[in-house]
Amino acid sequence: MNVYAIEILLQGSFHIKATSNEQAQRILENNCSNTIDGQEEEWFSDNLSRYRPRASLSTKFTATGPIAGATFIEVPKRTVHAAQDRWGRYWHGLRYPYPPLSKEHEQVPVYSTSVDLTTTAFIRVRGIDAAEAVVTKFNQMALDLLSDNSRWFSKRALEDEGGSDLPIALSSALYLVGKSEGCQLCQTWPERPYQGPEFVARIDEFL
Repeated sequence: MNVYAIEILLQGSFHIKATSNEQAQRILENNCSNTIDGQEEEWFSDNLSRYRPRASLSTKFTATGPIAGATFIEVPKRTVHAAQDRWGRYWHGLRYPYPPLSKEHEQVPVYSTSVDLTTTAFIRVRGIDAAEAVVTKFNQMALDLLSDNSRWFSKRALEDEGGSDLPIALSSALYLVGKSEGCQLCQTWPERPYQGPEFVARIDEFL
């Protein structure tokens, strides 16, 4: 059995607390090209909107296939271990700019959009043709990265000696590309404009 790696695209919902649509746009644009640690559960939230963290991803993602121009590369098993270990370069921004559970935090609207993220998929098969078949089966699959954290960010599927129905694992490094094509940021909670303290808006000047 060989292990092959290929860069794939994931799509999911990204939520930002911001005082206006323009501010949410700027925050998202300024924070693209960062890498999120998919094993840090604090990045994911399906809570009610008013209690969402400063920025969060929904737990549901769709795998949309390899990125344009990506090719399979045979890699040693230790590469999979390295790609799934925690490492110091992960991005921790946008998580705690507002005091947790403060009334000011709860008043700030939530803007949401679909975003593209890339990560590395590792497939353990006997050849590139078999690897392509696994990725084809994986394409358009719905992934729950939080509930199935131990599944997608685990090496167990690659150590199953061919017994796994889908011998694929993901790197926990999720690279935030930006908004998905044709998608816009829209206020998803509440319907009224922000009417809270001005200091909340000033905090975001530094993001």
